[in-house]
Amino acid sequence: MATATGSGRDPPIASFLAEGGAMGERIRRFDWTASPLGPPERWPQALKTATGILLSSKFPMFLAWGPKLRLIYNDAYAEILGGKHPGALGHAFEDVWAEIWDDVRPIAERAVAGEASFYENLPLTMTRKGYAEATWFTFSYSPLRGDDGEAAGIFCVCIETTAQILEARERHLAETALRESEQRFRLIADAAPVPMWVTKLDRRRGFVNIAYADFLGVPYEEALDYDWRSRIHPDDVDQVVRESLAGEATLELFWLEGRYKRGDGEWRWLRSISQPRWGPQGEHVGFIGVAIDVTETKAAEAAMREVNDTLERRVAERTADLSAALDRLQAEVGERLKAEEALRQAQKMEAVGQLTGGIAHDFNNLLTPILGGLELIASRVEEPRLKRIAETALESTRRGAKLTGQLLAFSRIQRISMAPVAVNAVIETMKRLLRHTIGGAVRIETDLDPDAGCALCDANQLENAILNLAINARDAMPDGGTLSIATCRETLPAGPDHEAGEFVRVRVSDTGHGMPAEVAARAPEPFFSTKPLGKGTGLGLAQVYGIARQAGGTLRIDSAEERGTHVDILFPAADPGSEAALQAAEPAAAMAKRPFQHASVLVIDDDDDVRAFLSDALEGLGCKVVAAASGAEALGALAEADVDLALIDYAMPEMNGADVARGARDLRPGLPILFVTGYAESEQLEAALGPGVPVLRKPFSLDELAAALERVLPRGAAAADA
Repeated sequence: MATATGSGRDPPIASFLAEGGAMGERIRRFDWTASPLGPPERWPQALKTATGILLSSKFPMFLAWGPKLRLIYNDAYAEILGGKHPGALGHAFEDVWAEIWDDVRPIAERAVAGEASFYENLPLTMTRKGYAEATWFTFSYSPLRGDDGEAAGIFCVCIETTAQILEARERHLAETALRESEQRFRLIADAAPVPMWVTKLDRRRGFVNIAYADFLGVPYEEALDYDWRSRIHPDDVDQVVRESLAGEATLELFWLEGRYKRGDGEWRWLRSISQPRWGPQGEHVGFIGVAIDVTETKAAEAAMREVNDTLERRVAERTADLSAALDRLQAEVGERLKAEEALRQAQKMEAVGQLTGGIAHDFNNLLTPILGGLELIASRVEEPRLKRIAETALESTRRGAKLTGQLLAFSRIQRISMAPVAVNAVIETMKRLLRHTIGGAVRIETDLDPDAGCALCDANQLENAILNLAINARDAMPDGGTLSIATCRETLPAGPDHEAGEFVRVRVSDTGHGMPAEVAARAPEPFFSTKPLGKGTGLGLAQVYGIARQAGGTLRIDSAEERGTHVDILFPAADPGSEAALQAAEPAAAMAKRPFQHASVLVIDDDDDVRAFLSDALEGLGCKVVAAASGAEALGALAEADVDLALIDYAMPEMNGADVARGARDLRPGLPILFVTGYAESEQLEAALGPGVPVLRKPFSLDELAAALERVLPRGAAAADA
């Protein structure tokens, strides 16, 4: 038997076995004398040539020779064999691939008979990792002829396409969902008062909103292909084009500023913000942008510059006695510039927040029937495998709902319950959760000031913010370290992002690797993340920032490389208030178990899937359902049907939920109303029905739906209908 080196007494290695990596070494050491194929040096020339070809190739290849079709393969094919390798070498094809032999035997027999064949994306159920799995392969079988010219074996070149097939199926589902939400996105964009656009990689626009076409003063179709360079002021065109190309090359958010001719001929200063768009696999697919008219701001800046120039000339001519006055003026100008920068940052965050909130609304509509449907399936199916699949999908849907919650928290449009919260008590309650979440490698320390008192915020949002910061701290300390949580009360003067007054400070610190100043400055931006692709959404700190700002507070980050990070959440201080405000509400699951027999419910939602899910869920709770796809249809039904409750979606075309609620109250004063929505401003809802309007947030579970009905339906309504 030949050795790997061919030295000493062993015969020299045949040239056709000299290569092949790990499989070449394994073939050389294999005891072929005990095999029907015999020693390699006696193999037919066709077998030698085919073996040399597959060993020198990086493509998955195998050959099967002789009456039993004994297998010889290369390193690439060994990966396809999985657990069957290395035992497959030299064994009969039928024994190695017993589970697919019925599928491939006709193909193999045709190849041995001298007929070549090619198959693309052939489905095969294989057992190569200890369990049956669906796979797809593209391959060719070619006959191998012996020295007598008769086919004696098979030569196969194959590639596994399982991942591509599964990806194509997922892509089809995603594209279907995208088409369903595209129209809603257009409605949102067209409602924006500023020009918006979406470009492809070739810089051609795939979408513009109405404000975009109105600024140009041209029809929509012409606006899609309009050459903007013809509208840029001659003095600005070179700079704008140059900075646009440079900004696109960075694949990051960038700003442009220049003068553009409006459709009526007037020159206007526009400041555009462009953000890269990414495909489902993380590939760059273009940009999305928005433009803000800053003509008045530029005029004010020009006037300020003129004032500064005049002051500088006067100061140069006057005596040194005026230098102190000049210093004060320059300080004021500096403060103004800081304020303008803070305003620009706020405008940017507000624009992105509005877009983020709209996207979250669409996803909430998509997730609502999915979450409820999966709950019904998981509760009713008994077969273990299907039940596990349903519960896994249900957990993924809940994670999607959590992500939309993060988007809404950042955009600061989610309705939350503001009340005095005992911050120290919340942190003490969270200790066990934090230890379980961040693991034993990180030590947790607390320094809770007894005088910190209560903060005006939402208790659940506070817990969410601390948990987000703790997870970020854990990720910054991969080798372990210390997580510290401290509280105190501070009195702060007015700042660019908060009022003057007393604040409760919650500081979360770590001893991790820290961040440079430029990274720390961008950390609260949405979708900005230093974590590897797939390890973070970039919404954690943005969500914490949104929670603090919605409560009237702010966020501060102090970090340096190799020095760790301090993140301060500042909430307005508050009096403790009543104990009832701090008590937890009755669990929704317990309330959901109460009966709703015979109650009549009017369901109003323009989304067919959500409306169908709500109807099925309510009927499952014993309610009678009247469904309407629009506000006008609902008001018509209400005039004829006697119902106990109206469930109203907020974001609908023509008549939104608030309009429908007002019309319903005109027809039926005192009718209980429950808003079912994933996106709505609290002020708009309260304007329709007054303070404390009941809201059920999409997506929601069946328990949460039942609990909402229990709260809103008047006692005895269902029984009276019965």
